[in-house]
Amino acid sequence: MILVSQDEPVHFELEEDFEEYPKSKYGWATHRIPFTRKQWFYFIVNQAIANFVLNFVLNFFLTWLMYPKTENYWITYSGKFTECLFTDITVTCFVLPFLSNIAGSFMVTLDLRKGKMIQPIDERWLNHPLIRRVPTGIYWKSVLKRSVILGCVGFILAGPISLILIYVAVGSEGMIIKWTFCIFKGFWCAFYAMLVCPFIAFIIVASYNPRQTFFGKPN
Repeated sequence: MILVSQDEPVHFELEEDFEEYPKSKYGWATHRIPFTRKQWFYFIVNQAIANFVLNFVLNFFLTWLMYPKTENYWITYSGKFTECLFTDITVTCFVLPFLSNIAGSFMVTLDLRKGKMIQPIDERWLNHPLIRRVPTGIYWKSVLKRSVILGCVGFILAGPISLILIYVAVGSEGMIIKWTFCIFKGFWCAFYAMLVCPFIAFIIVASYNPRQTFFGKPN
């Protein structure tokens, strides 16, 4: 016998519950409850577009602060370790998803708890063979593990692709820091965040547990 609190909602899944949802040729995508328009709006507008704008402004400003502001000062593709495109892009490929996951875990959880902009999605969307390897939830250890994994994936996948494209575009000479590199870095980080942040939000929304906190797991 299972005792359930009167205030706790209970959902019983019946066989007929699955009939209204189309089956997929991919096993992991079968019988998943589709996203609502409001949920799509949240992922596209609140996460993708909003983070595009935020990361452009933030990284443009940080790049302007970090590097010399002398006229005609160039940042080369490789050379001085602390002032070259290779180091800057490689480090950013890891740091951006790492920090975005930490910030996103807090912000998306706040949106979920308010319940106005986003509601939890079907957790069965997490059953994809690759996605299920990513730590879920907002417990601080899970958040840090997820940040490291996403940072490493970005380092391995986005890093080489970005470095090759940049080298093809500017060669070994690099580009002028003021204002060419500042604008480039802003747009590059904006597009990168536009891909990363909706995925982070997806993980948080699909694995949301109202009993879980950042410093304690649900009993």
